[in-house]
Amino acid sequence: MRRLAATALVAAFVVTGCASQGPAFTASTPPPATPAAAATAAPAPTAPPTATPVPATPAPATPAPATPAPTAPPTATPVPATPAAATSSPGLGFVPGTTSAPRLIAMTVDDKLTFFPNVVTVAQGETVRFRLKNLGKAEHEFMLGPVDAAFADTEGTAEVAGILAGETKELIFTFDGAGPYAFACHEPGHFEAGMLGYVVVVGPDVPAVGTKANPRLIGLWMNDKLTFVPSEITVASGETVTFLISNEQKALHEFAVGPADMVDADKIDGKLVLEADEIEGHHVKTLTYTFDGPGPYAFACHEPGHFEAGMRGTVEIR
Repeated sequence: MRRLAATALVAAFVVTGCASQGPAFTASTPPPATPAAAATAAPAPTAPPTATPVPATPAPATPAPATPAPTAPPTATPVPATPAAATSSPGLGFVPGTTSAPRLIAMTVDDKLTFFPNVVTVAQGETVRFRLKNLGKAEHEFMLGPVDAAFADTEGTAEVAGILAGETKELIFTFDGAGPYAFACHEPGHFEAGMLGYVVVVGPDVPAVGTKANPRLIGLWMNDKLTFVPSEITVASGETVTFLISNEQKALHEFAVGPADMVDADKIDGKLVLEADEIEGHHVKTLTYTFDGPGPYAFACHEPGHFEAGMRGTVEIR
């Protein structure tokens, strides 16, 4: 099939969407009394006429108050339960999938030769169902595994091939290692054009501090609002980090990182300040940097007008 390797992985899995829940849901006034008629003088008494007895009209029986029929309790509208947050890794933002109930991450592929999303986050040991929908006309494939194997198109690496125009196919995968993992399309020319993505694994076997031999992966997203997400990052003194820089929307961006004063002045020297440039919409690039100075550090985009609009972030050294 095809080749090429790239390094390092990213954030956010699925998905999307990301990684994913919602809640369910007169007594009338009595008539006024008629006032009594005014009293008049009584006429002289006369012999009373013989009264014809009138049979008494029996008073109407007052019906006993009816006992209301029991009312059936209203049927409760069920409210879907909100899944509990993952207890093994607080703050994930999703409940990790299992072999019996994989978490769904929906992705698209298109004629621009992109995966979207192209950086996803998973929990170590999690099982994920990737659902790939082809929005274009070109045929694609989805190969997923350790970075070197996925990028080198290594025989035996998990994949789903032959995703034709308009088709949707799935791949179920369990991330039983610390990674790094990646995915790629090896239809002719697609990988070389940047049709690839990364998986950031969160778990007990993933080093908390990156080294030059094993950098820590940090997902970073850019958008048409000219912002970075996140805009603040914390690293250890001397730590090596690989940024997985994903352009979520359409505007062209770049990413420069280094000492704050040099980044702000757009002084890219390839030593203290490194740059990944021309990151197109729905594409991802990587940049590895070692924070071995005292700081302060920053990152920014210097595409025309972007920095001036506030497209900048900071790196805190702990």
